[in-house]
Amino acid sequence: MKNNFSLRDVSDDDHPWLVNLHNDPAVLRNVTNPSPITLSDHMMWWGTIDGKKEIRKIFFLENEKIGFCKFYKIDKINKNCILGADIHKQHRGKGYSKSMWQMMMNFCYKEMNLERISLTTADFNKIAQKVYLDLGFVEEGKMFKSLIREGTFYDQICMYHLREWKVNEA
Repeated sequence: MKNNFSLRDVSDDDHPWLVNLHNDPAVLRNVTNPSPITLSDHMMWWGTIDGKKEIRKIFFLENEKIGFCKFYKIDKINKNCILGADIHKQHRGKGYSKSMWQMMMNFCYKEMNLERISLTTADFNKIAQKVYLDLGFVEEGKMFKSLIREGTFYDQICMYHLREWKVNEA
């Protein structure tokens, strides 16, 4: 049986859920700025998003919110962008992440007509790295000691994927 996954634009009702997702300690550990936010903080930030250079989507299974997908630094001239995503804590460990990333990749290649997509991940985030490698992403380098957590510096791994490569199925 194939799961009924979908992506949709963020609606006004999604913002409290997004704040809850962002403030999850596991998410905070993996984002660049690990500070918790309020709904007011989130809404101020949301108002700064440039729809031409950034897109945000909610990842669904049937009618349930599963995750948050980020497409940013969209460069339509050079046909590339950077991706990021989070799965809500109640849905982690169920194998949904790979499907979410496949949908994001297909959105980039088929809907936005991009040639290259990339991401960064903390070197301690081994679960995410396995997902990315399984999908065909390739490591292209590191940003050494670019992330500090609990007083320790960590590297961020830079990975990319090209349109001409097959999007590996789940």
